[in-house]
Amino acid sequence: MKRFIAAAGALLLSVGTIFSVLAPVGAQQGSFNGYLVSPVRSELTIEQGKSEIVRLTVENATNSPTVAKPIVNDFEPSKDESGQPKILLDNNVLAGGNSFKSLVGSLQSIPLGPKEKKEVAVTISVPGNANVGGYYGAVRFVSEQQGTDKNVALSASVGTIFLIRVPGNLTEKLDLVEFTAAKNNSNGRFFINSGSMTVVTRLKNSGNIHVKPYGRVNVTDRSGKLVESYEFNSTDPRANVLPNSTRKFEDKLKNQNWLGKYTVSANFGYGSGGSLITASTTFWVVPTWVFILMGLILLALIIGGYLLYRKFTNKSHRSVRPRR
Repeated sequence: MKRFIAAAGALLLSVGTIFSVLAPVGAQQGSFNGYLVSPVRSELTIEQGKSEIVRLTVENATNSPTVAKPIVNDFEPSKDESGQPKILLDNNVLAGGNSFKSLVGSLQSIPLGPKEKKEVAVTISVPGNANVGGYYGAVRFVSEQQGTDKNVALSASVGTIFLIRVPGNLTEKLDLVEFTAAKNNSNGRFFINSGSMTVVTRLKNSGNIHVKPYGRVNVTDRSGKLVESYEFNSTDPRANVLPNSTRKFEDKLKNQNWLGKYTVSANFGYGSGGSLITASTTFWVVPTWVFILMGLILLALIIGGYLLYRKFTNKSHRSVRPRR
């Protein structure tokens, strides 16, 4: 009996060790090179054959005179699905699709005294035969000395991001790539212990124009009771998903005491026509103590069964008397 209890205790300790291993141990001005530039983002709709002037403000934040040199670049979506633009720093490289650089007129360097602020007029002209769709780029400012390097680093500049829409026969097409629960950057449907739970949404833009998805996400428990709700992509302004790119949104859930089965459902809208995407997923969260309790119950059942077996075995032996 002692050997059996010792073996059962070792089994329980092993179970506990296994589960202990499984348990999870708006827009502002920017100043990077002494300049302040505003706004940091500009979104425009310009028809074919039309022009618009965007007025930027450039300020010398230092106590020394300087000359700010404007540089115009195209940008593409980043490959990491973060939504951050990938600036094409080489002036000889244009975007694979529509080029923002082709729309911008010439810009002159701007002498600035200490703490001086000046306005810069950026003229954006769309030719009558221009392609419809999105044109994406940036107007950056560096010191004139830095500007002699055609590949001057983005970290040494500050400027304004432009998202230009040329209306026409536009294709607004957003597809749901992934909708799932996650914890500590690990996606899945089953999690041990609650904690920093998030909802991961990945959306792919297969159209030719940027779109701003929006919607509401609801989390309900096993009984259908609403336990949490939040507005999707609620930043001001809302984040865009650029053409030919996938963007990942990760929203942290406020509740940190999850136990059992939950369902996450969402309705995402996008585009001028109000297109709709519906999504739903389920996940389970089970604390470590549940597994320990199950192990204890299992151990108790094993010990109880063994004791009952010994009891009936001994009784059977006592009932058999030898013949005289």
